[in-house]
Amino acid sequence: MTRENPFAKLDIASISSSTTPTKSGYGMTGAAKTVVRSIEDLAENTKKLMEGEVIVELDPRSLDVSLIADRLSDDGEEYQELKQAIKESGQSSPILVRPSSTDGQRYMVVFGHRRLKVAQELGIPVKAVVKKLDDIASAIAQGQENSARSNLSFIERAYFAQNLLASGMTKDVIRSSLAVDEALLSKMLGVVEVVPTQVIKALGASKKIGRDKWLSLRQLLLAPALFKAAMDHAGTAEFLQLAEEVRFDHLHGYLTRYKNKSAAKRPKGSTSAREWTSSDSSLSFTMNAKSKKVAIELSRVEAKPFGDWLSSRMEHLYEEYRRSKSERNGD
Repeated sequence: MTRENPFAKLDIASISSSTTPTKSGYGMTGAAKTVVRSIEDLAENTKKLMEGEVIVELDPRSLDVSLIADRLSDDGEEYQELKQAIKESGQSSPILVRPSSTDGQRYMVVFGHRRLKVAQELGIPVKAVVKKLDDIASAIAQGQENSARSNLSFIERAYFAQNLLASGMTKDVIRSSLAVDEALLSKMLGVVEVVPTQVIKALGASKKIGRDKWLSLRQLLLAPALFKAAMDHAGTAEFLQLAEEVRFDHLHGYLTRYKNKSAAKRPKGSTSAREWTSSDSSLSFTMNAKSKKVAIELSRVEAKPFGDWLSSRMEHLYEEYRRSKSERNGD
């Protein structure tokens, strides 16, 4: 039984066959290396997808947005400048779309969502190139176009990577789409796995915030108390009224002060605190113990279902504890 070629369905007639693929750098051999090199070849030549193609005008209402989100907020002034330019001079470069897999009269946007939005707002047709691309080629084209044109922020690129992963794309495809190495992709995914989506969306694109500051925020949120404080604070009306460009520094400063204040208030030697976080970062456990009182706090996405599971088994767990205590005492 032969394996299906994952690139057999790609329409890559406009991609030069003479181009030498970029070296993978991952030390792979055999079939895995062949797939990665093929993906990288597509990524390197994405810009050629548009060369020599017929440009058509489409009704914006016949287009659906990409299934893989890559933006966290509108670009504000930059978007308004694009809108004004198209209003005055027309759309200078086409967007890329592919036929819908479910409706022969519709198309899905590969890249060019802002140009589509402008056309919708102005009530004009959108200029587009239509190509038959599969999910892998579309993801690579979308990521490469964004890298070249849109100047996505660190967190938007990380958000895009997470959405690609959730859609079933491999990390090889994601690395090629974003043109990043394994180490940087790991850092990106590490941030979006810990910083909750609610906080990321409240912070927005954070255009001026780079990798190091996001890693610092991630480190703060590993503490369950700070995780909860971030969720609560980022959801307030006062926070959301702040200009987007200052929200990150505001939240980071708030959490730092919260951490320092909590440490200062904690009486030395009066309690014994223990913390634990699951390997998938979906559950955090904090226990503060005094001589005759123990406070346990569960947080993050699995807190409630795990709490329900734990409470339904308390009798069994307590009996197990009693038996282990008797065994230790030699009873």
